[in-house]
Amino acid sequence: MGIVNSCHNEARIQFEAFQDQRHSVGNILRVHSRDMEIDYRTRLTTMLDVTHFLLKQGLPFRGHDESTSSSNRGNFLELLEWYSQRNEEVSKVIKQNAHANNQLTSPKIQKDLTRACVSEITLAIINDIEDKFFSLMVDKAQDSSVKEHMGVVLRYVNKKGCVIERFLAVVHMPYTSSHSLKMAIDALFVQHGLSLSRLRDQGYDGASNMRGEFNGLKSLILQENIFAMYVHCFSHQLQLVLVDVAHDNFPMSEFFRYVTMIVNISGASFIEVLGNVMMTPLILRIKVLPQKLVEIKKHLVFPLVYCMIELALVLPVATASVERVFSAMKTVKTDLHNRMGDEWMNG
Repeated sequence: MGIVNSCHNEARIQFEAFQDQRHSVGNILRVHSRDMEIDYRTRLTTMLDVTHFLLKQGLPFRGHDESTSSSNRGNFLELLEWYSQRNEEVSKVIKQNAHANNQLTSPKIQKDLTRACVSEITLAIINDIEDKFFSLMVDKAQDSSVKEHMGVVLRYVNKKGCVIERFLAVVHMPYTSSHSLKMAIDALFVQHGLSLSRLRDQGYDGASNMRGEFNGLKSLILQENIFAMYVHCFSHQLQLVLVDVAHDNFPMSEFFRYVTMIVNISGASFIEVLGNVMMTPLILRIKVLPQKLVEIKKHLVFPLVYCMIELALVLPVATASVERVFSAMKTVKTDLHNRMGDEWMNG
């Protein structure tokens, strides 16, 4: 009706466009937003994969020259480039194929991704401990920038009866007095929802501020929890001394004799259900016993025996795990990367 540009034809065109919802503005925006969301999810997953790999291998993220003309832009950007060259789906959503403000490669984004990974890993460790007994191993050392750090490792028996040692955190310590160490540990426990009342053992090195009889960290913790036994990393020497004393001291000898009887009686009651576990050497037997008990659900039948075994297994006879933490820290924070922040230490 009327000429091409008449009001009637304009109204008819608008009405037909309104009826065709597939080409409406709202639908076009929704489809475009959905595609952008899929691309963003692919890009974010890729960044997390790269972050996870670098954290697992203990490799630094940044490079000395991250410009486009650099031959080595750092581990994060170089690994991302390698990844995109071998995955067409990834190559379509990163670098020039992504918006300039949505690259997810800036140093700030890298730190955010690292913090997210650290939070998830720490949460998994805390959930694995639950309300079980655990032991605390602490040591301190200097990094390449001459800053004092305290490394914290927890030892516990998980749901499957396996002895687990997990690194919890590296904390920067401006002051290394025993009271400062105690305040840092209290803050760490509160942050992660750990209860000092469930602590049963504590293991440190021979420094006076760690094991001092009156002012040391050991004594400060014992004042709040008398069950948190202190175990020096040379505790095997004490065992040899006790063996020699037991030969010449009748009450001590009787004590160990009764302990041996309890172990033998408990072991004999489990031989039928544990098969060949009790025929293994003593050290391996103690380690394997709780796993077998959990496997056949006998830890529910003999809860006190299982608790005794669990308490024995959480004893930190050495602080080698904490030493390995500082070895890894020195690998990551080198003289060339001495400006690395403390947030990278817990990755």
